Amino acid sequence: MDPTEVSRILVEWFEVHGRHLPWRPDEDPYRIWLMVVMLQQTRVETVLPYYERFVTTFPTLPELAAADDEAVLAAWKGMGYYSRARNLLAGAREMVASYNGRVPEAPEALERLPGVGRYTAAAVASIAFDAPAAAVDGNVLRFLSRFFAETGDIGNAKVRARLETLAASLLPASGRGLHNQAAMDFGALVCAPVPHCDACPFAGACAAFAQGIQADLPKKTGKTAPLTEHHFVARIRDADGRTLLHRRPAKGLLANFWELPNVVQAGDPVAAFRSAGLDLEILAGLGEVRHVFTHRLWVLHVVSARLIRDPADFSRYQWCADPHEATLPRAFSKILELE
Repeated sequence: MDPTEVSRILVEWFEVHGRHLPWRPDEDPYRIWLMVVMLQQTRVETVLPYYERFVTTFPTLPELAAADDEAVLAAWKGMGYYSRARNLLAGAREMVASYNGRVPEAPEALERLPGVGRYTAAAVASIAFDAPAAAVDGNVLRFLSRFFAETGDIGNAKVRARLETLAASLLPASGRGLHNQAAMDFGALVCAPVPHCDACPFAGACAAFAQGIQADLPKKTGKTAPLTEHHFVARIRDADGRTLLHRRPAKGLLANFWELPNVVQAGDPVAAFRSAGLDLEILAGLGEVRHVFTHRLWVLHVVSARLIRDPADFSRYQWCADPHEATLPRAFSKILELE
């Protein structure tokens, strides 16, 4: 099938069946950048209410750039993968400093922004500015693997490069953003993990369908099981009912976030907390919470506790009257639901 015909069919399908996203009518580059970043590792239906809250709080790029970290994290609260929020803030500040407060048009310039990779840069540049860049996400890889019957492992760099070249060959002379959105939605809704070949306008041209191997593609090496870590977590209250919070280290997982005091599980919880500088009395067990990060599973063994004396260094602790209002990572906000 001719590449222009493939693109035409994708766009015609998209105009009838494509998912509605709030930035499509006005194609504001700032909002497109926000939405594309938010959609990294998060489903469309999950993102939409958070997106609306975020753009209400920070309606323009300069307003986001002028915000402080806590305000941005509070607006992001509940979305998870908080590094995205920090990268958005850093990216907004970079665009104000280097691009006169505007989203750069070239994919190469976008890739230099914090947290922006090749896919994100191509998606933003093509949708906002019609740049000749193919946006290849997991949905597009799946569609291309089946359409061209690519039997190589898509986790292999050479195979992925081959598919990205094929994706670029399908780009039309104009309307590349619309084409990219159509390809992404088509891969998500029709050429899904369980393909809907009966509803596919490419069934007669799909090489995998002709060979009966569409259900076996794409080939991908299995994911490594996440590393499991066990932690003791203490819900510590004072006489006024305030909850003790601890600020995490400035680098690493959940950097600088407030959390409930916790230690890696090792023997007796009282001794484990004491070794971390917290002298406390365990009052009761509250249960267990599990939280999955990309490559890590936390199993949190939660206890109610009373602080016997303040830690020698209180600089990274604070008492909080209402921890539900604090910007706690989801792993810890789940604990508040135990009571």
